[in-house]
Amino acid sequence: MRVIKKKVIYSAIALLAVTAVSILIFLHFGKSAAPKKEPKLLNYKIVALGDSLTEGVGDLENQGYVGATYKALKVKKNVKNVSIRDLGHRGDTSSDLLKKLQQPKFIESIKESNTVFLTIGGNDIVAVLHQHFLDLHQSDFTKRRKVFSSNLNKILSEIRGLNPKAHIYFFGLYNPFEDYLGKANKDFVPILNEWNTNSKRISESYAPISFVPTSDLFQGKTDSLLYDDHFHPNKEGYAKMSHRLLQYIKNSNVNKQH
Repeated sequence: MRVIKKKVIYSAIALLAVTAVSILIFLHFGKSAAPKKEPKLLNYKIVALGDSLTEGVGDLENQGYVGATYKALKVKKNVKNVSIRDLGHRGDTSSDLLKKLQQPKFIESIKESNTVFLTIGGNDIVAVLHQHFLDLHQSDFTKRRKVFSSNLNKILSEIRGLNPKAHIYFFGLYNPFEDYLGKANKDFVPILNEWNTNSKRISESYAPISFVPTSDLFQGKTDSLLYDDHFHPNKEGYAKMSHRLLQYIKNSNVNKQH
């Protein structure tokens, strides 16, 4: 009986030893043999909407921030494909864009996109300056901002109705009038800041969306970042807009992965 018990004990010990070695071998080689996950490649189907900033006025050869962003995305290792349809048009106000969103090419482009670039509002402010230049009051901007706010809500609502999932990158406004307004600039800056704050607040209701600020990019640098017309960005100005946009795109992708 004692011999049998010893044999049983030895067999159990041997079995445990074999099992332990097998587990260690599996843990070592099993992990190293596991296939590595390939990084998910991104596809961008972009429609660019809005005014002259989206059209690229001031840097037509390189197509402004839209062209710069397209080129930058194309060479990224984690990007498989990039397509852009630029529907920006010089002089468009929020009212103009709202009407254009009913056109077939706008509807089709928005539906097929997964990313939307948007610049709008600059011409709404310029309209106030043109109409009331000789007798300009803060109330004139307030009235126009209310119209713009209503239009912006409708624009974003239209885009969301056509495409609930596309990420919208909506640019804030910068001040191109630093060198022209003189002492009046100190009164205009708070108006512009309020305009941007209001636009950002409205945009937050239409996620996924990123409000991309630009005022800090141009502040104190309009002499070197604006085109000859002293209103639109030049190549360097658009490059700064594109760089800022790419940062927001990168952050959006990181947030989607978590």
